[in-house]
Amino acid sequence: MNIKQIRNATLVVEYAGKKFLIDPMLAEKGTYPPFPNSLRQDQFNPLVSLPTSIENIIHDIDAVIVTHLHLDHFDDVAKEVLPKDIKMFVQNEEDATEVEKAGFKNVEVLQGETVYEGIQLIKTKGEHGRGKY
Repeated sequence: MNIKQIRNATLVVEYAGKKFLIDPMLAEKGTYPPFPNSLRQDQFNPLVSLPTSIENIIHDIDAVIVTHLHLDHFDDVAKEVLPKDIKMFVQNEEDATEVEKAGFKNVEVLQGETVYEGIQLIKTKGEHGRGKY
């Protein structure tokens, strides 16, 4: 397994011959206004530049996993540049509806255990962090 952090929650995970893009936030540094009630609410987002081109990040991606639909986990640029037929895994039916509205045609809700091309994906409960105040 190879895990590459792109920035924030955006990762590329290579496992069993497949590449997964997790929580794609692909806009240029400073594109979006500050997130309210955050430690850095005076800074525009993303806070850092992408380490490589978008083309390098999305090249040969087999599937995308979106943990939730906050802007820092699935942004407008990702919606524009990702192929509309790419396999998209989302957390619930509401998210699936929204991702489909963005034009994606191969959307699946992750279940407790989902198998994708022989790879078992196990959905685990998580909680959005708030940082230390």
